[in-house]
This record gives sequence, structure tokens and C-alpha cells, in this order.
Amino acid sequence: MKNTFLRVFLVVLLSNIIVVSIGLGMVHFIQKQNQVSADLLGDVGVQLVSSYEQFGVESLEEETKKAEKRLSGSIYLYQENGRPLLKALPRNFREQNSAGENGQPSADFLHSQFIQVIGGNNVQYLLIFKPNPEINSLAPEAVVGFSLLGLLVSSGVLAYWLLGPLLKLQRVARSFGRGDMSARVERKMARRSDAVGKLAREFNEMAERIETLLSSKERLMRDVSHELRTPLARIEVALTIAEDKHGMEAQKNYLCRIRTELHELDELIGQVLTLSRLEAAALVKEPMDLQAWLDEIVADVSFESQLKGISVFKTGRLPKTLFGDPLQLRHAIENVLRNACFYAGDGGVIEVVTEEKAGEAFIYVRDNGPGVDDEKLEKIFHAFYRSSEAREANSGGFGVGLTISQRIIRAHKGRITARNRSEGGLEVCFCLPMK
Repeated sequence: MKNTFLRVFLVVLLSNIIVVSIGLGMVHFIQKQNQVSADLLGDVGVQLVSSYEQFGVESLEEETKKAEKRLSGSIYLYQENGRPLLKALPRNFREQNSAGENGQPSADFLHSQFIQVIGGNNVQYLLIFKPNPEINSLAPEAVVGFSLLGLLVSSGVLAYWLLGPLLKLQRVARSFGRGDMSARVERKMARRSDAVGKLAREFNEMAERIETLLSSKERLMRDVSHELRTPLARIEVALTIAEDKHGMEAQKNYLCRIRTELHELDELIGQVLTLSRLEAAALVKEPMDLQAWLDEIVADVSFESQLKGISVFKTGRLPKTLFGDPLQLRHAIENVLRNACFYAGDGGVIEVVTEEKAGEAFIYVRDNGPGVDDEKLEKIFHAFYRSSEAREANSGGFGVGLTISQRIIRAHKGRITARNRSEGGLEVCFCLPMK
């Protein structure tokens, strides 16, 4: 932290030095442009007085024009008795400035230079040099403008130096949070010796540990699921043999109950295996005729739900094509559709709508069921979470279907969200990139 504070302090200090230096430099430059050295004015004065004393007023006026052009200002020359040899000074030369206060002299008087010149026979002359007003009017705006420019540049450098690494860390953290376990902070940033570099290294170490833990968890789930299926198969065989024997009716009822529970356990293990495969298996992406593919899914689900009087229909003709894994995406859509059919109940209506926005495909699945409590909308995508335990138990579900759908969509770099409809029911939105 000390190193970071020192760097920030030095950058701020440097920024202020740059701003002040630019401002002082511009003031000095403008003053240098407006002010003429006393030696130069003295030489000009001697030359003008000599020209006047030797050749008269006409020669003085001619030399004065040349000097004014060279010095970018006006020259006034007075004899010691106060008589002007050239044009006289303006009447308001020493008057109070119209914009000033407290009797301040005018700007012309403040910016003018006064030089005493000794002529022949020790006659004294007064030379007054007044710079052109155009330069004076430019000075304040130039100082303020260049000072602001320096401030903006230095502030931009400071903001980039401070926020640049933090924005990179934010992007990496967002990617990691969305399921990209390979997201890491670049090595260049992690090698920094300040607090930002330390934070980057700690993030990478945290990401490594989390990835290892998740991999171990998925491997354990996969291995345990495989091992469980062996004794389940043996129990299935034993049940078949027991049912073939002539036993009491009560015993047959118990055996039937055991078989039902056995099938549910086998289905749960199958869903756990599906979850573990989704973490490691590569997608087989290919161009898909989205509308025809979705029509087939809707037709299959409609056929399954016809005994309950549930209507499933599709609207929308865009997008026409999509690049993805047809088999995996089918599992994702079917899980949501079957979930919607269950909660819609007898005589329910399920609507599937497709849209295309900004290069992304949107698929909406809407039902007219009871919906989900707002605080549970995010949780329904968690593995083994049940939004309504009583109804879920009756359905024979395990709270894994929506989790499988979410992981499939994330593997396609897409998003899946849920919200309650104002007219009643739940809407699940699939957002998938089209390329």
C-alpha cells in the first residue's frame, strides 16, 4: 500500500507541476512578447532623438513608423517641457479602467514602458512604448486554455494509471463469475510490485483453488454416480426375481414401491451424470435451422401434454439460423418447456416466442401458471433447488432440469433469465449469440 500511495502521490504532484509550469510558461511567453527590453527601447529612443535633432520631425516620424512595426506597438515621444513630438497619448491613458475598481489605472498605462532619453545639450526626452492591445487581450484566455489542457492531460494519465488495471480486474472477475474457470489476470499485471499486482496475484491463486475444488467436486459426483449404478442394477435383478416368486399381495405392493423408488434414484443419478458431463464435454456446434428445429421440439412437447389439455404454440419467424449444438440446446429447451407444462396445470397455455436483436437470438417460454416468488427467481437455476417442495415432490423432479439448461446456455456463451409476467405466470428467456 505504501508503494501504491507513493506512486499516486508522485503522479498527482507531477500533474500539478505540469499544470503550473504550463501556466507560468504561457504567462512568461506572453509577457516576453509584450515587453521590450529596456536596453532595446533605450537604443531606439537614442536613435529617434538623434534623428529628430539632426533632421527634424519628418525624419522622426519615418523612423518611428519603422520602430513601431518592428516592436509591434505604439511609440510616443515627449520633450522635457511636455510637448509631444509625435501623436499625443489618448485622453483615457491614465484614467480608471472601466472594468476595474479602487481607482486602478487603465490597462494601457499598466502595460506601457517609460524610457528617459538624453539628447544633445543634455535635453531630456520621455519615450513611452505601448504594446498592441491584441496581444494583451489574448493573454488571459491563452493562459487559462493551456492550463486547462495541461490539467485534462495530466488527469487523464492519472485516471488511466489508476483505473486501467482495476477495469481489467473487473472484466476478469466478471468472466470468472459467469463460469469461465480459465479466466486469469495477465502476467504483466500480476508481476507488478504494488497493491494492484498483489491483488492480481491473489485473484489468480483464488481462481486456481476454486477451479481445483470444482473439478474435484464434479469428478467425485461422476465417480460416485457410476459406482452407484452397479448396486442399483443388482437390486433391479433381485426385484425381478422376487416378483416372479409367488408371494403375498402385501409383499408385491412393497416390491412395486421399491421398484418405483429405484427408478427415481436411477433417474437422479442420470441427471447428476449429465451435470458432470456438461462441465467437461465439448460442444459440437453446427449451423441450425432454428425455426424448424424449434417447431419439432414444440410438437414433441405438445404430444406429451395433450392428455392434460395443455396448448403449446410458437410465434416468431426470426432468427432463421443459429450456430450451436442442436442436441444440447434441445435438452435445455425441453427442460424448461416440460417445467412450464407441469406448473401450467390442466388446460394451461404455453407460448414459445422467438426474436432477433443486435445479433442475438431470443427464445421466450411463457406459461400461465402461478409463477415464482421474486426472491426465488435466481435460486431456481441452482442445482437441487425446489421453488415449491410440495408440488415438486408430486412431480417426481429433483430440481436439476433448470440447472442443466443454464449450464448448456452458458457453454454457448449465452444467458438464461426468469421473470414473473404481469398477467400471471413465468417467462424464461434464452439469449444466444447467433455466431
